[in-house]
Amino acid sequence: MLCTDTINQLIEIYKDDVKFLNIIERCISTFEEYHDTIFKMELWMKVYSNSITGQEYQDNVSKLDKMRTANHNSVIANVNLLNRLAEKNSLPPVYDGIVSEERPYRREIANAVLEYVEQTIKNRR
Repeated sequence: MLCTDTINQLIEIYKDDVKFLNIIERCISTFEEYHDTIFKMELWMKVYSNSITGQEYQDNVSKLDKMRTANHNSVIANVNLLNRLAEKNSLPPVYDGIVSEERPYRREIANAVLEYVEQTIKNRR
């Protein structure tokens, strides 16, 4: 799980520094981009699994999976960046688990950011 308190504190600390606010926003935006690529891939496979077969299907799944992986790697890098900002400001980490591209940590950080996206949408104003 991501520490929303740390994210909120970082936003408060940098409220007068647009450069850092842009960095924080960009980091968090990658969470939704990752969520979106997962959804697009799963939806595409569901819609076309019985309509397109063979190489065309495999090529499209491969392309979508590469996009998903690239966005996942971006999430991992941005969580690292947010954790460094938190550490610099003596705050608890945004993500307290192991931040790594290795399994199972890769999946754990993915689940944490997906939960953050879902909670953000659920608690919208």
